[in-house]
Amino acid sequence: MAKEKKPMKKGVKIFLGILVAITVVAMCMGAVALYLIHEKGKPIFEFPEIIEVPSATELPTDAKDAAAYLERLYDNAIRADDVEGAWHTDVQIGTLTANLKDADAQILQYVVQQSTGAISALYPSASEVVMSTVQDAPEFKLPAESITDYRCHQGELNEEEDKDDTASYYLDFTCEPAKVDAEKVQTGSVYQQATETLASALNVEEFQITADSETVSAHTDRISDDLLSLNITKDYTVKAKVRLTEEYAALTSDGLVEVEFPYRTVQTINFAHYGIRFLERQFVVREDDLEALPMTVTVHSTATKADYKLTYELSDNEVMSVDETGVVNVHAPSEEEVYVTATLEYDGHVYQDTIKVYITELEVKEDA
Repeated sequence: MAKEKKPMKKGVKIFLGILVAITVVAMCMGAVALYLIHEKGKPIFEFPEIIEVPSATELPTDAKDAAAYLERLYDNAIRADDVEGAWHTDVQIGTLTANLKDADAQILQYVVQQSTGAISALYPSASEVVMSTVQDAPEFKLPAESITDYRCHQGELNEEEDKDDTASYYLDFTCEPAKVDAEKVQTGSVYQQATETLASALNVEEFQITADSETVSAHTDRISDDLLSLNITKDYTVKAKVRLTEEYAALTSDGLVEVEFPYRTVQTINFAHYGIRFLERQFVVREDDLEALPMTVTVHSTATKADYKLTYELSDNEVMSVDETGVVNVHAPSEEEVYVTATLEYDGHVYQDTIKVYITELEVKEDA
């Protein structure tokens, strides 16, 4: 009679399970290590040279030169027939100081805060407009004598975020604000419409406005010498005597409230310059790879591919080609680099840019 097998003890089962798991993990780690050693031993492609992209203009470090530089770029942008513009103004109203109880002042603050969006909408704005067709583009002047502080820097390469901002200049100005003519402000369309917006809650009886500060921040393209964006921030202090409407009159004994609050306007002007640009000066591909050229094309926001013509000219058509979408197709190995010139024809303008392409049989790093 065969002996009956004794069941495996629970502790032994657990031990064997752990042993198997450790063995599997060790084998996986060993396989990964072998793969890494193998990959590390492969020759990696490295660009034989670093191509420096020259700036159209050196970064202006003198405040006077910077102001003249920025005015020139702005004038160029608003007169161009191949620049698309957009602008708007945001309004921010800070904490009100008023001769009211705290709770009542908070109610008044809430009423005013709810109006900021409507007030912002009263300022001139535009989007997707070709600048040469605009009759009322925002005016911009930066008198050198008004500048009290100036700082500038070039954008940086941030490999961690995979962001290359080295093609940018950033210019920041602090200016002595011009005096404000309160009477002129009160006759302006923004003030008139703003008081109409607030008419359900209050009526303004006395009004004073003082300019406190002004800053100008610009973002320019150092390679093309184009102005990309402009932000003008102005801070004011507003003092007023307002008479509350019947709905809110109970907040004070006679319905008259003296208020003071900070008022900020932030005018943002953005420009999109039509054209074509390679985002890198050199590019690497392997045989049989299909890689898209690092390229950006800028045309009017409503344009379609039927509205423009994009072509490519290669220094060697036998080893590689580029299709209409900008994808490189390698046909044969080559010891010589290939130059690709892209040409964009759009709205009566012709734009070009050139990139150097290397064809290699070596491994290529993702960031090469």
